[in-house]
Amino acid sequence: MSGKPRRKAMIPFRLKLSLVGGLLALVPLGVVGVRLLDINADELRVNAWDFQLAVADDVARTIDVSLTGVQDGLDAVARVLLDRRLDQDAVVELVIDLVSAREFLDHAIVYDEAGALVDVIREEAATIPAPPDPPPAALRAQALGDDVARGRAVVASGGPRLPVVVPLRVEGQVTGFVATFASLRGVQQRVARLAEVRFGGRRDALFVIDDVPRILAHPDAALAAQLPSAEDQPILEGVGNGIVSGRFMQSGEYEGAGGEEMVGSLVGLETLPWAVAVQVSHDVAYASYGEMQRLVIATLVVVTLLALLVAFAVARQITQPIETLTAFAQDLADRRFDRRVTLDTRDELSVLGDVMSAAAADLQASERRLHEEAAIRSDLGRYLPADLVDKVVRREQDMKLGGDRRDVTILFADVVAFTPLTEKLSAEEVVALLNELFTILTEIVFRHEGTVDKFVGDCVMAMWGAPRDMPDHAERALAAAEDMMRWLEAGNEAWRERHGVTIELAIGINSGEAIVGNVGSESRMEFTAIGDTVNVAARLETIARPSQILATQATRRRAGEAPFEFVDLGDRELSGRAEPVRLYEVRP
Repeated sequence: MSGKPRRKAMIPFRLKLSLVGGLLALVPLGVVGVRLLDINADELRVNAWDFQLAVADDVARTIDVSLTGVQDGLDAVARVLLDRRLDQDAVVELVIDLVSAREFLDHAIVYDEAGALVDVIREEAATIPAPPDPPPAALRAQALGDDVARGRAVVASGGPRLPVVVPLRVEGQVTGFVATFASLRGVQQRVARLAEVRFGGRRDALFVIDDVPRILAHPDAALAAQLPSAEDQPILEGVGNGIVSGRFMQSGEYEGAGGEEMVGSLVGLETLPWAVAVQVSHDVAYASYGEMQRLVIATLVVVTLLALLVAFAVARQITQPIETLTAFAQDLADRRFDRRVTLDTRDELSVLGDVMSAAAADLQASERRLHEEAAIRSDLGRYLPADLVDKVVRREQDMKLGGDRRDVTILFADVVAFTPLTEKLSAEEVVALLNELFTILTEIVFRHEGTVDKFVGDCVMAMWGAPRDMPDHAERALAAAEDMMRWLEAGNEAWRERHGVTIELAIGINSGEAIVGNVGSESRMEFTAIGDTVNVAARLETIARPSQILATQATRRRAGEAPFEFVDLGDRELSGRAEPVRLYEVRP
């Protein structure tokens, strides 16, 4: 940089403004902001637990309603069985009607006073476990003492069922028992519904356990149907058998199975040795805390800026140096780089004058560098996508290693039988032919707003959906593949005439999630996509026949109603994948 050496400010202009604005705004507002965040955190914690307890109470009410409905149904069946005015046929018909009419009852099992099985009356569609003959003595004893007994849930077709037994008494004498395996389907449906509506369908956000402990109801109905153990659930750590002793309730924060901080509540039922568990991650429960932080920071920034504006207003007495600098800035805008300015305000304005004078000498050299930058931008465009080049030049592109998960469509186009081609032509002719081919393929990708990821030998990899989001990335990739095949027909005419060869492409296309970003080292990196989606597209290209476009079911589904002709090729096993992939041929 040219010009005389910079002078340091004796009375910094920054100090003048900071004393007036910064100290009067930042300190008190910062204290208030921190206090507000503390209050908000406490309120969020209480509200999160209150919300979880309300959800648990909802599930508990559903369980009580279901079991009360089952008991009422059994009581009604018992009254019919004990009605001496009815003959045997009428009793059976009435019980069948009761079973069909009751929402929570789809069968009734009748035992005599000794516990021997008498009959099973059920709806035609009901599938129940084999009734025990006789029922467990402990269950009968509990039924005689409490007028109803409930055993432990058992695995059954359609989900877990709970054995419920009611005694039959005539004038105080026990004449038998009526029992049922109560379905927990209503409880399961309520748990799944609440998990979807209240917790966004998060797995393990809400479930019901018994005293074993086993999972009785869960957002994943298939999981609950197997009555799996819940011993490994972190929310149960340290609880022991407390969940079976009356109305148990516990809320707190703990570390989840994957190391994630969790906020959860555990609520025991009064009538059963069961408990309802509700839990979400710390980030979800306290999501609004982040919003509050951003609001406080934004408020601090805004108020501080206003305070600085007031401070600048106080400093309006320095208008003359500013006017001098403004005039000099206009000289620079008019490209009169030979001018200089000198100020003696003994603050940052004098330093600014020195810097601007030195800048005038550098502007001419900077202008030359701008022309060089334009040339560099053009050269970068040969290696990187245009969107990425613009972001790099504007310093908006994060150049650190790593990437983000994106939904993309990947295309691989490979020259078929490339080795025989290299044997037939000279190395110079092969390079020239590939350059011409890749130039056209690149233009086709760019025309459909895609990104050319890389060239690997005689293969080109392109992607849609990154770095710029596009909802129709699958449709664009398919259209580009069809254009490549159509253009190849015309290009082959020229190549046959000049080189005596014909080029055929095999194209593979797949859609799905991939990690898109910078891969490599700090000194050498490339912008690319990595993941199973990319691997599947590459394998499709290797199995595609000459002049064939292969696409996966994921790509076809994302293409929607776009006018492409898909021919179903069925499921195919791909190397390195355990599951087969549904393939389609796209005919241009």
